[in-house]
Amino acid sequence: MQTETLVGLISGLGGAVIGAGGAVMGGWLQSRTAKTERQEGYRREAAQAALSELVQLRHELMVHYQEHPATDHQYGFSGPFQDFMHAGQRRLMAMNASVLLIPHPQLRARLETVYEVGNAWLLVPGLRAGGQMQWMQSAAREGTEILGAFLRGDPLPPESPGFANMRQHVEERN
Repeated sequence: MQTETLVGLISGLGGAVIGAGGAVMGGWLQSRTAKTERQEGYRREAAQAALSELVQLRHELMVHYQEHPATDHQYGFSGPFQDFMHAGQRRLMAMNASVLLIPHPQLRARLETVYEVGNAWLLVPGLRAGGQMQWMQSAAREGTEILGAFLRGDPLPPESPGFANMRQHVEERN
């Protein structure tokens, strides 16, 4: 074989190997990027679903309080009020289930506390209807602020003072 032909053949093979290696490397990088983007999408969807539950809960609590002011002390023991509060509890459970899909341990821990405080109205003896709704409203507001910061990419906000008092009360009871 002539030298020029041999050099051309080796150059062609070398170029093919480099081209194939580049294609494999490009495919791997593209696959990795797509996986990261999919995980980010799942994380955002889960956080938005949790946030949606809390926003809806806050709205329902506000409307219910306007329709049933806490002047009737017996109202807190009525079936309709208990049904309403248990519906709120189900919203908190849905929020908590969505949060389990988010790979952010600090966020999950903070929202687990929101869930516990939001459900503590069941455990606080002597709490009247207005107070029970206030506990759930405070938890929903705290969770909304945490998830909003998370979705914006901001650092998680510090615990609000009123919520911290409620959390301490729950911890003392457990």
